[in-house]
Amino acid sequence: MRAGLVAVSFAALSALSLPAPAGVVYTSLATPLTTPDNPGGGNDDGTGIWFNPLSGYAELRGYLFPSPLYEDGKFFLLRDASYETPEAEIFTEGFFSRGNGVVYASAQDLNPARYGAGQLIGQGTGFQSPGAGYVDLGPTFGSWKDGGRGFLGLTLRDPDGASSSDVFYGFADITVNADFSVTLNAFGFESTRGAPITTFFAPVPEPASAALMAIGLGGILARARRRSRR
Repeated sequence: MRAGLVAVSFAALSALSLPAPAGVVYTSLATPLTTPDNPGGGNDDGTGIWFNPLSGYAELRGYLFPSPLYEDGKFFLLRDASYETPEAEIFTEGFFSRGNGVVYASAQDLNPARYGAGQLIGQGTGFQSPGAGYVDLGPTFGSWKDGGRGFLGLTLRDPDGASSSDVFYGFADITVNADFSVTLNAFGFESTRGAPITTFFAPVPEPASAALMAIGLGGILARARRRSRR
């Protein structure tokens, strides 16, 4: 009974955390995933991070590719060690013909664009032509040569849609590390077809809310201890 009281009260206090914006389906990884070396460059080796914002799926895999391999909204992050200088890359595993893709920097720079927090991804953002660009993030090519944390823009085909233009807009929150491995921190998409999404980092309690949470939990535990002595 006392344990239940503590659990319920803690859950109520946890609700003070900032929620994801309305309409956004957001997945934050409790333990971020980081790509190991992929010696085959992804052509014959599934070693890396696989994720799909539409289903909330994310995993770190070794050599074997997942099954199914191709599905709407699926992406593959890897550290391509087949080059003399390893390259950070992202592959789209949803069919291009259905509208799945990464948003490129521009028609002249066909590498995945890099976005910061608070930026909009939607119609007219960057260059959107699934399958027309490259997979490189950096360091030899791409917009992530300086490494660090940021966002990839994604187009995700709505499986219930009737055409390749029936897409959701989403993002992947990634960190390109000093060795050009890639860490996946979170991902999300706007669940209204065609609506833009604004990038944001994982919601956390505000300082005042975090302090209140600690004080409230401390008081609950103290009361539970006093009752247990009676």
